[in-house]
Amino acid sequence: MTALVCVSVPGCRVPLEVLEALSVGRDELVAVLAELRERTGAGQLCVVSTCERVEVYAVWDGRAADPTGRVEGLLAALATNRGVPTEVVARCADRFTGRDAARHLLRVCVGLESFVLGERDIVGQVRGAADASRAAVTSGLELERLLAAAVNTSRRVHRSVRFGAGGRSVAAATIRLAAAEHAGDLTGRRVLVVGAGQVAAEVAAHAARLGATVTVCNRTKRHADRFAAAGAEVVDLVRLPDVLAEVDLAIFGTAAPHRLLDAAQAGRAVRGAGPATGGRELWVVDLCVPRNVDPEVRSVPGLRLLDLDDLRTAGASTTGADTLTAEVAAADRIVDEELDRYRRWLSGRAAAESVRRLRADVDAYAEAQARQATRGVPAELHPLVQDRVRRAVRRLAHAPTQRLLQAARTGDHELVEVLAGMFSQTSQTGALREPGTTSTLPSVADSSA
Repeated sequence: MTALVCVSVPGCRVPLEVLEALSVGRDELVAVLAELRERTGAGQLCVVSTCERVEVYAVWDGRAADPTGRVEGLLAALATNRGVPTEVVARCADRFTGRDAARHLLRVCVGLESFVLGERDIVGQVRGAADASRAAVTSGLELERLLAAAVNTSRRVHRSVRFGAGGRSVAAATIRLAAAEHAGDLTGRRVLVVGAGQVAAEVAAHAARLGATVTVCNRTKRHADRFAAAGAEVVDLVRLPDVLAEVDLAIFGTAAPHRLLDAAQAGRAVRGAGPATGGRELWVVDLCVPRNVDPEVRSVPGLRLLDLDDLRTAGASTTGADTLTAEVAAADRIVDEELDRYRRWLSGRAAAESVRRLRADVDAYAEAQARQATRGVPAELHPLVQDRVRRAVRRLAHAPTQRLLQAARTGDHELVEVLAGMFSQTSQTGALREPGTTSTLPSVADSSA
């Protein structure tokens, strides 16, 4: 058997600076996973770190006698690794074990735990978590299968459930929010996208569809070539302050671990705004964790800064939850179907291991009983007696084997363990003792005599 636990820190429950401290960059993942494994002793680990949450999933070989102790140990290991006080993480974290942990991951991957309900970005981040786990050699069959189930669940849900408007992502929600200030249209507006990853690509695509002129600013030009092919202007990151002075909206969507814009730079950009902006308020949106824009930028006159906390509030107020009830229920049904499928696989895998153990013990017990039954029997009768004894032992084990499979299907792990150990070497010792001593299991030879 294996034990699965999850520690989840949702961004909606912690200040953004705490989420920043807990976040794990892509270049850190392998080292962080290795340290978490060393601190917890978990056999399998993965970390899902996004702009909305930081989560750690861990699997231990063998049934956990104390799931609460395991999950609290995992929480403490995460806090220590990220340099955040354990009590701070403990106050804001959700803890899940077993089936609840698996279900939570499926809901996260579908977007049911996101502030933009049904967002699609998270499935790519879950795939990235699986890749990092393999690279760190902290993966394993149970965790791999669970992550694959989460991705498949997302695929099924997004094929059949719309969650209201299309383009469900943080990037799309950002553009819709900006467009709402201009009657849903960005024609004649200049939008700056900082970054060239998936988030930046979505921002640029949505802005262009709403009529905006798009400029992409990125450190590595070759990563931004696809934007140039789509008609966007591409500039080097060193030109960021100059370009800011010429745009209406700047959206930061990079994986940079440091600030790219401070208050002094933002102030110069606003003061140097050219005629193209017409003196309009500059919007700056920071979609990054860690943040790319210094929070002090809020103090710059003529500039409006929005970060993920602001977008969560906007998302909660505009989601229209009442109209999405049916879609959420449909998504949850698919989650439960895929969860049951995964749990059946897990039970079958556990049952197969237990059955193999039981059958090996049965064969060993049968051999011991056969040897005992042939004491004092003429040598020419040994094969016949041994065959009869082996058959009797295997018939004796048939009913426990079937009951073990049934217990595995119903999740009765304690009974599985009891039945799997019925014929173990520990139990056999009594049958192999000298006559006159007590035997734990009955002697087939004695009963057949």
